[in-house]
Amino acid sequence: MSRILVIGDIHGRYSALIDVLDQAEFDYNNDTLVVLGDIVDGGPDTKFVVYELLKIKYCIYIFGNHCRWFMNWMTTGEELPIWVHQGGYSSMRSYDFDYKNIPASHIRFFENGVPFWIDDENRIYVHGGFDPNRPVFCQDIETFTWDRNLINYALTRNVPCFSHVFIGHTTTQAIKGNMDYTLPVTFNNLTALDTGAGWIGKLTIMDVDTMEYWQSEMQHPNKDTREVYTQYDDY
Repeated sequence: MSRILVIGDIHGRYSALIDVLDQAEFDYNNDTLVVLGDIVDGGPDTKFVVYELLKIKYCIYIFGNHCRWFMNWMTTGEELPIWVHQGGYSSMRSYDFDYKNIPASHIRFFENGVPFWIDDENRIYVHGGFDPNRPVFCQDIETFTWDRNLINYALTRNVPCFSHVFIGHTTTQAIKGNMDYTLPVTFNNLTALDTGAGWIGKLTIMDVDTMEYWQSEMQHPNKDTREVYTQYDDY
């Protein structure tokens, strides 16, 4: 029986991606993987992360704020300083510091991303969040990739219109105010799945029907890059 699994922010952590897919016994030909954005920046292997995701028959890729920075470089070669120092250096290095080295299949993968996805059970998947008081189809990409207010809304009530909400973007360490907190967090009908793989934390994949999850080993910053992060990563 096919499943839907959702994965938090991968941030270039290829070995962690392989680890959690193996643990979950993910079926590349039958299961669906929903990727909550920010597959780039942080870990050293963005290129190999994309290659792996391209092997998955049913992969729903959702834009993240880091992905949009990367896509700007992908199409223009522009090296935005805020991006370079928020993990972008690692992504550029993965493609030998030349945006012209990005394979056409990788370009298509990024271009085929979506701002959010709603499954047949009315569960919505988005990188950052959205305004719960407005129809999602009336909102913009900036909100979907950058919002952090939806978490606060869900602290005291269900997010309306959807049976469940899955988000990345804001690390569970930031939500809990605890650098050691690397477990998924659920408030009412919202689950946050960025458990810090991009900086110091773990990568998490979850079965959306059973809510069972699997996690990688602890990830750490790359000592040989120019990455500069805040306490909780992710701008």
